[in-house]
Amino acid sequence: MSDKTGNKTQLSPSTPDFAHLEYGLQLSLRSSTARIVAAYALSNPHLTVQFERRCKDMLVLSSWVDASHLTGTNTEEDVIRRGFQFVPPQPGMKIEEMLKSCGEKERKSDTQQRTIRKAMLCRIGVGRAHVADEATAEACAVPEGYDSFYIHDPSKSRDAKQNGENQYYHEYFIKGSNQVLPVYLIHYDYDPVKEKKSRERANCENCEEEPATVYCSADAANLCNKCDTQLHTSKLASRHVRTHIGKGSDVFGHCRHHPDKQIEFFCSTCHIPVCVFCKMVGNHANGEANKHPLVSVAEAYQAVLQEAQMVSEKSTFGFNLMKTAHKDSRKSNTAKHHTQTDPILLQRRTDITTQITALHSRATAVQKMSSTLHAYLTQLFTQAQSDLDAIVTKKLNILLGDELELRRQLEEMDRLDQFVNYQRNGDANLFLFGWSRQQVYRAELRDFRFFRRGIDVGVDAKVTVGFLASFAGLGSEAVLGMIWDQS
Repeated sequence: MSDKTGNKTQLSPSTPDFAHLEYGLQLSLRSSTARIVAAYALSNPHLTVQFERRCKDMLVLSSWVDASHLTGTNTEEDVIRRGFQFVPPQPGMKIEEMLKSCGEKERKSDTQQRTIRKAMLCRIGVGRAHVADEATAEACAVPEGYDSFYIHDPSKSRDAKQNGENQYYHEYFIKGSNQVLPVYLIHYDYDPVKEKKSRERANCENCEEEPATVYCSADAANLCNKCDTQLHTSKLASRHVRTHIGKGSDVFGHCRHHPDKQIEFFCSTCHIPVCVFCKMVGNHANGEANKHPLVSVAEAYQAVLQEAQMVSEKSTFGFNLMKTAHKDSRKSNTAKHHTQTDPILLQRRTDITTQITALHSRATAVQKMSSTLHAYLTQLFTQAQSDLDAIVTKKLNILLGDELELRRQLEEMDRLDQFVNYQRNGDANLFLFGWSRQQVYRAELRDFRFFRRGIDVGVDAKVTVGFLASFAGLGSEAVLGMIWDQS
């Protein structure tokens, strides 16, 4: 890896890149209250060339790396300067597509008392990933034809589902440092307690006991029904405009740049909320932004709601058609949560779910083929084993026959010698009379020609079973062969 110096350039909060980064952060944390305090674009031409060369025409994902994990040979400064390095004993890098919502290192800002954290956004060339567990991914090389490992741990998905957590969680293991390109470094403010509080319904600010049901703009207060009635009984107070919680200006809160001012307008050009101070002395007071048309934030909110509703209805209609066409329950469970989309995304989702169904169907066919082939192989093995037994029986029969014949010859010679001894210990006249005859027999034994000095049975066995079969529409021809040869 080159040590050429990388550049770090701070982004302005008003840039589209800053807004895109912040939304990506919120999406990863699943937090609407997370905010980027400072963002820096990272640039290293040498790293970029290496990355583009290695990851050309590959699947490339964006992934957040918790800066608190950047230690050892890959400190924050080192990564910015020369990229990531994987040196022993570090076999590679585990990539998580999203930031953890809690548990990272934290430090408190003395002036603002906020939880400030740091993260680095990287482009990751995952390409085609080989499925493995984490231990295998760390210990083994990436198989030929693959670019990375996909860490598959069903228990994590099952636990996340049981705990009601965000189920979008994917892990990869990258072996090549030229497959990781640092792009941005951010300092962000995230407080899980604040996020949880933003989702809770406010209590009445007068009695502080009952849940608030209305918001009074004149009093700038959330009130319950009882307190609203009590406080607005006078003729003057009854003129106060009150709106139901969640349907009025209380929805939009206070200006990010002027915390003591409520948001009143929305710039449809910049797509950001604007307060009165923003228009008078802030980012929409001068320059080109001063000419941007502003609408009331409530009006903009209603327009967005209507647009989202229209998209939702189209998506729901398309999804119902998709469910009718595809009965895969796993696909339906994945898709049913996505109700707000556009025609292009709807078509993409349809294509993806169709392909998932095809993959699942192919996996079922492969499993069926495996079962069928396993049965065939079992049958063939049984037949091959029977053939082997027959071959071995034949060989052993030949060897036994040769052995018995040789033993017969030995016994034949022993028999002659034993009979000679028998006659010698008997009648002398008979022994003398039979000696010449014994000599003839012995001569025949000397002239015996049926003796095999070699062994024509080899220590080998060859069993071959040929078959032609078709499984799940996939034609295949195979020969099961086994040869054992020991000279």
